[in-house]
Amino acid sequence: METISNENEINSLENNKIVGEPQIKNSKIIFHGKGNILYCENKVHIVGSTITFKGDNALIYLSSTNSNYTMYTQISHDSLLYIGKENSIVPRININAQEHKNVIIGDDGSISSNVAIRTTDAHSFYDVNTKKRVNHSGSVYIGDHVFLGHNAYIEKGVHIGSGAIIENNTHVNSNVKLQSNCIYSGDPIRLVEKEVFFTKDYPSGYDEEDTVNSEDYKSNLFIFNNVPGESLDLNKIDAMLSKFSVNEKIDFIQKLFIQNKKNNRFSI
Repeated sequence: METISNENEINSLENNKIVGEPQIKNSKIIFHGKGNILYCENKVHIVGSTITFKGDNALIYLSSTNSNYTMYTQISHDSLLYIGKENSIVPRININAQEHKNVIIGDDGSISSNVAIRTTDAHSFYDVNTKKRVNHSGSVYIGDHVFLGHNAYIEKGVHIGSGAIIENNTHVNSNVKLQSNCIYSGDPIRLVEKEVFFTKDYPSGYDEEDTVNSEDYKSNLFIFNNVPGESLDLNKIDAMLSKFSVNEKIDFIQKLFIQNKKNNRFSI
C-alpha cells in the first residue's frame, strides 16, 4: 500500500503515479495495487478528500477548476473517473467507480453537497430460480452544464444529457437515460419540465436590479440538441475504453473530451 497526504510525498511513489502538481491539503490518496494513475491538470486543489485506489490500472483524471476537489472516492481495477473543467463542487461529493466501469462528468456543471454516484451496488444480487446475477454494473455519463442537486443519488448505468437539472434529494435509478434541458425530481424520479436551462448565477445574492435583469436571458449557450455526427455515442465510447490501457485512456480523454469543444457532444 502507498499513501500520499501532501504534494511533497508524490515522488515517493514506486508502483503508482500522480501526474501534475496538485495541491493536497487535509487529504489522503491511498493506493492498494499498482499501475494506477491520478492525473491532475493545472489548478487542481484536493482538499479534505479521501481517494482510494482499490486494485490495479485505474485512472482518475481531474481537470482544472476554481473549486476544490473535496470528495470521498473509491476506484477499482481498470475503472476510470473523469471530471471535466470548471465544475462547481460543493463539499463533499461521493463517487465510486468500480467493477471496471467508468464515471464521466463533462464541463461546467454544478455538483451540490452529498451527491453520490456509483457504478455498482454494494452487493451482488441473484435470481432465486436461475441463480443468474441480476444487478450488473454500468458506467455513468453526465454531460456538460448539468446541475446535480443536494443529496442526489446517481445509480449505475445512468446517462444524463447536457443541461439537465436534477433537483435536491432525487434518486436516479439504474440504467435511466435523462434528456438534455429537462428538470427531474423525486424518488422514484419523474420528469418535471421540458425545454428549460439554468445558469450558474446565485439569486440569493441579487439586489432588486439584478432580479429585474434576470427576467430575460438572451444567449442560446445552454440549450443542447442531439445532433448526428456531433453528439457522442456513449455506449460505443464505453466499449472502447474497456480495451485501453491506462495511458491509452489518457490520450483518448484528451482527444475526445478535452480537444472536442462541440456544444452538443453529450446531448441526449
